[in-house]
Amino acid sequence: METRTYKHFNWVVIGLLALTVVGCKVPQATQKKENKVLPGAFADSLASQDTSNSGNVKWREFFTDPNLITLIDTALKNNQELNITLQELEITKNDIMLRKGALKPIVGIGAGGGIEKVGRYTSQGAGDASTEMTPGHEIPDPLGDLNVSVFAHWEVDIWKKLKDSEQAAVNRYLATVEGKNFVLSSLIAEVANSYYELLALDNQLGIIRQNIELQEKALGVVKIQK
Repeated sequence: METRTYKHFNWVVIGLLALTVVGCKVPQATQKKENKVLPGAFADSLASQDTSNSGNVKWREFFTDPNLITLIDTALKNNQELNITLQELEITKNDIMLRKGALKPIVGIGAGGGIEKVGRYTSQGAGDASTEMTPGHEIPDPLGDLNVSVFAHWEVDIWKKLKDSEQAAVNRYLATVEGKNFVLSSLIAEVANSYYELLALDNQLGIIRQNIELQEKALGVVKIQK
């Protein structure tokens, strides 16, 4: 009986050892599957993920407080730095038109007039007095001079000087536009920040007044109890 029990125990031990060996087997590394699907366009993928970008919302739609809108309108109208930037924007815009015009042919018309009068007792005056322009018609004194001319001018831009100057003007214009946007955004943000700070201070002042009123009522109750 004891022999059978001992043999049974040996088989149990062997089975446990086999399970231990199987359980201690090193697991295989999990192979991560890469996602190689690319979006059609970077901007489209961002737009599809984020539909609440406040940068695409106009400030009149972003702020709904009529008092704040009035303050921002007043600030935009009277801000000196913004007005200077807008004038610089117009200057750079006209500069682009000037640079583009330099690449095109220039056609013009000119007219002029004058009067020539020589002394009577000079060699030229004596010659004119004794000379006839046409039979029976002397040279008029004074002699009028009138001329009309048409001219054309076109500079061939071989070394890309004019084209480079046009591109430089465009770059200045774009820089001025971004400068205007920066000034505009900074001014609106500053006005809105100050406005909401004032609202917070007004609310804080209201809470303080309510606390003072409660404390005064509590003080009155204590005085009555005494």
